[in-house]
Amino acid sequence: MKRIGLTGGIASGKSLISNFFEEKNVIVLDADKIYKNLLKTNKILYNEIKKEFNFKELDLQQLANIVFNDETKLNRLNKITHPFVIRSFTEQLKKLARTEKLIVLDIPLLFEAKMEDFCDEVICVYVDEEIQKQRLVERNKLSEEEALNRIKSQMPLSEKCKLSDYVIDNSQDIKYAYEQFEQIFQKIKESIHVI
Repeated sequence: MKRIGLTGGIASGKSLISNFFEEKNVIVLDADKIYKNLLKTNKILYNEIKKEFNFKELDLQQLANIVFNDETKLNRLNKITHPFVIRSFTEQLKKLARTEKLIVLDIPLLFEAKMEDFCDEVICVYVDEEIQKQRLVERNKLSEEEALNRIKSQMPLSEKCKLSDYVIDNSQDIKYAYEQFEQIFQKIKESIHVI
């Protein structure tokens, strides 16, 4: 089974590329969805976060406001959550290895969480910081300062691009992103002889 890592920055358009893979009937394991599901199903994780950040009931919006304005608290949250997410990924990959030739791991913090070893190759979705900021302000109804704090909380996209095998420039229209995706997808298919 070939494992393709899909990463990028916040609001860079990973979901778009993830959808392209799903349209090709490729299974995508999404780290954000796994994390949100674990918060609902794993009481240990839920209670650890609640205790660490002094919540009576966990409020994800409030938690985001706390951690994106304090690097130490963000690092603490990541230290709590990453082992749970990694364990879930490992379990799901074992099951999927029996039936799948290709799988995509959609992991925003792929390099930050040191999860690149899970992947045979990595695709990074790139946009410049100004576009990221505009998208975040519009999508999440944030101020420019809040948007920039979230962008700065991650490894710079230029660094992620250098560490990746493929880069998709998502700064133009969907057609432009799809053309790049299709070229990469054909190369991946050739490498695993999927017809």
